[in-house]
Amino acid sequence: MAKKILFQDSFLVSGIMCFQGCGAIIQRGFNNCLDQCKEENLVPKNAQLIMDAEPQALGIHRLFITVTTNEQEFKQNEPLKEQISAMFKEGIESFGFEIINNCEEEKNESYNVNWINIFINLLAIAAIATLAIIFSPSILLTFALTSLSFLTTAFTARHYLLNFFRNLRDKNVLNMNTTVTLGWFLSLAHTLYHAISMPLLSGFSMMFMCFLMPVMLITIINGMDEIKRKVLNQSKKMHLQGIKMLFPQMAEEYPCYQLSSSEQTFLSQPIDVLLGRDKGPDVFFKCIEEMVVGNKLVMERKSSLKEGMIIKINRGECFPVDCILINGQTIVDSSLLTGEPQQIKRRLDFIPAGAINLSDPVVVYASKDSYHSTVNQLLFRSNRAKENIIAKPNHTFTYLYTALIVVGIAAAIIAPWALGILTFSLSLQNITGILFAVCPCTMAIAHQLPNLLNLYQRSNQGITIRDENICHQNTEIHTVIFDKTGTLTTGNSQVESAEGISASLWERIYLLEKHHGADHPLAKAIVRYYESKTTQRSIIQDIDKVTNDPNSRGLSAVVQGRLLQVGSADYLRQFNIPVPELDSHKTEQGFTPVYIAEDKKYKGAIYIKHEIRKGVLAALTRLKSAGIKIIMLTGDSQSSALGFNEQNDSIFALEDIHAEQTPQNKEDFLSALMELHKDDPNGVLLVCDGLNDAPGAKIMSQKRGIGCAMTADDKTSFFTDITLNGRLDYLFAHNKLNQALKKNILQNQGLLMYSALAFTAFIVSFAVAGIAVSPIIPLMVMASTTLMVLFNSYRMQLIIDCALDKKTSWLKRLLASDTSIGLLAGASLLLMSGLLISTIATGGLAFPAIVFTAGAALAISSICLLAAATLCALFITLASTYLLFDKYVNIQKENSPVAPSPLGANVAASPEQSAELNDKKIPTSLWSSATPKEVKDDASYHSNYSMRGT
Repeated sequence: MAKKILFQDSFLVSGIMCFQGCGAIIQRGFNNCLDQCKEENLVPKNAQLIMDAEPQALGIHRLFITVTTNEQEFKQNEPLKEQISAMFKEGIESFGFEIINNCEEEKNESYNVNWINIFINLLAIAAIATLAIIFSPSILLTFALTSLSFLTTAFTARHYLLNFFRNLRDKNVLNMNTTVTLGWFLSLAHTLYHAISMPLLSGFSMMFMCFLMPVMLITIINGMDEIKRKVLNQSKKMHLQGIKMLFPQMAEEYPCYQLSSSEQTFLSQPIDVLLGRDKGPDVFFKCIEEMVVGNKLVMERKSSLKEGMIIKINRGECFPVDCILINGQTIVDSSLLTGEPQQIKRRLDFIPAGAINLSDPVVVYASKDSYHSTVNQLLFRSNRAKENIIAKPNHTFTYLYTALIVVGIAAAIIAPWALGILTFSLSLQNITGILFAVCPCTMAIAHQLPNLLNLYQRSNQGITIRDENICHQNTEIHTVIFDKTGTLTTGNSQVESAEGISASLWERIYLLEKHHGADHPLAKAIVRYYESKTTQRSIIQDIDKVTNDPNSRGLSAVVQGRLLQVGSADYLRQFNIPVPELDSHKTEQGFTPVYIAEDKKYKGAIYIKHEIRKGVLAALTRLKSAGIKIIMLTGDSQSSALGFNEQNDSIFALEDIHAEQTPQNKEDFLSALMELHKDDPNGVLLVCDGLNDAPGAKIMSQKRGIGCAMTADDKTSFFTDITLNGRLDYLFAHNKLNQALKKNILQNQGLLMYSALAFTAFIVSFAVAGIAVSPIIPLMVMASTTLMVLFNSYRMQLIIDCALDKKTSWLKRLLASDTSIGLLAGASLLLMSGLLISTIATGGLAFPAIVFTAGAALAISSICLLAAATLCALFITLASTYLLFDKYVNIQKENSPVAPSPLGANVAASPEQSAELNDKKIPTSLWSSATPKEVKDDASYHSNYSMRGT
């Protein structure tokens, strides 16, 4: 009998740390709420609670609640449902968890907002320039340009202005909003001062400084917002948004047999009780058969599945709950959870939730409900919110910069006063000039833009940083822990060598595996090996009488008229084919032999090994030679781990190989390791790939280590701090890039202080010359400083390219070096020095001229001008050459084809050779159904599952 759903709702809950503690507390709280509802007659006495949960975002879970009853006639209205919902919410909050009210996902801000702001600013710039050219100076023009400039920037910077006033109420002013708002108001004050003192503003310098520059700065800020949006967008691709992100094969509903209340009560007992020691499994299967025969299937939501249900799982679907197989035989892939790729499952075998059914439809008995399933417990541990560690701010620059501004303002008053030329208008002009020259918007750009370009360009290189604080750590890496399968290896298999296989026999093996091996990893390895060794293809491709071993041990067929058997030793022995002992050295190294027999006579063996990722061995060797401790932490068998190490020059010390580790074992190991390095946790890295590594990655993040996923496709990437690009090269560049970022920001701070010092020098020098500081001086100082800060920040992008791309040209490397910004800063310093000298020498504002016969001062001024021009020309030449020609330099990749070698050779393909050939779609069969993208390696891979395993 179908049960009636009385109440169904979901809540977003934050603060859950684990299943055994928080998960159990929440369940007890919900059960108490249900009991209270029963007492108040809101639900029938026999009402039952069904719970489910799934990760929704970092540190946030969505809890699903369903209350059902057998009383079909029970009536309930909307007010009662709202009352029940309120009671459940109150129950959650009473245990200290926070309910997020907006259950619906927040709508993302339109991607076009920043571009619209930039476009509006560009239109305003064009309008200001056009009006200034067309109309002659007038009060009306000044008013119109002032209104256009600041109404435009007020609109395009509205986000910062509004947030500033909101934060002002909370006294939260140390942020970007304050900096941009302060810059906007100072620019407005500067423009108003000049508009009032000189209503008929004219000249390019005044127009640029008063009207164009504020709009241009806000345009740069909007550009930074767009870069930030792109960085966050890239990061969001690795944000959890429900169980489908981890298990796309998980269906929303599953067909279940409709059972009576008594049958459901009977089946809700533990499985060992149902089997019964004295009764045995036969009695249990007979009871199940009597229950399901003649019963129809009804679709049940995944969140409504509970212990005791009889569920049908179709091919390609994910098992939604922990279950026992009670009808059929199948192959499942549970690599995401246990590291085990494909396993044969027979009656009474346990199958964990999250495994994928790779064979025919089967019927299972739910041994747990969805809330208590293996995968849900793992996700509760993995999706804990990371503690928000706020770095202590360094106020050194703030104090120095503020002091320089105060000194500049004091000089603007004291110097003219000391020389007897002080007037109110002169002081006001000098003060507004220095405030304009040290524009807070430029200060915001100097600090924010390098960080944004750093994250953005690392992302372009395939490196996604989830925690920005990691980029500000400068601790040297001293320990790196690696998972094995899928991390150090690709998950693919590779032919190492072969014994006793002739060229003609190789061809027949290839034909059989090509057309009937399906997506089996060993079949794919054989096909790839053969196709890499020869370009000839057989004309005769007749294959007949194909037989798959029901226990998935091998495959036989008549190929080109010859009976061919390929598989494990046991598979050949069942045909009374004697199998000799093989090379013990190869088996000790972990190679898997595939035995070959032809016409019922043993012919030889093909040795298969796991394909190591390109560059991994070189990277491990480099890490080891640098004195960095490398550890293997894997769920694979001891023999598999040791075999891998033996195959790769024993790169890991034996005491640093930890095999057969469950997810809980890995957590315990990493916790102990981080406790050992608690004084220097930032130098410990974990590199992994599977969901079974996610709890360990979370341990690393919580204890201030660094968790890394190998690629963006790895399921553990949702829980790690860094996602790599499939290579380990980044580990060597990580700390260098962090240091480069710190240096880049310090250089920007130096440029800002240089601007404050430069304008102060102008104030003092002009006071000595007895003249007022021209408005063009703060414009020149501010414009040059902003341009240098922009270029220096852009260098961060070039530095990352040079560090992560070995094919960058010398032009890019030169532009990325400190030499380039040195050229710009040197040219600016020389130009301003020449201007100061010529002004003092002539007694009035004068740009340097090339004069060597009018006295020493003007000669020095001329030398400064020539030197500045030379440095500027060198920089322009370097930059233009890079922009015009760099993309054509050193970008041709070497694609030299490898000549096929004889098939009889026992030489395997190099571990470094790419295995990225396009796998062609081929027919599937029961014993070798389609495998997932990444196949894990463990003991079962070499024994009960592998059709060719020993």
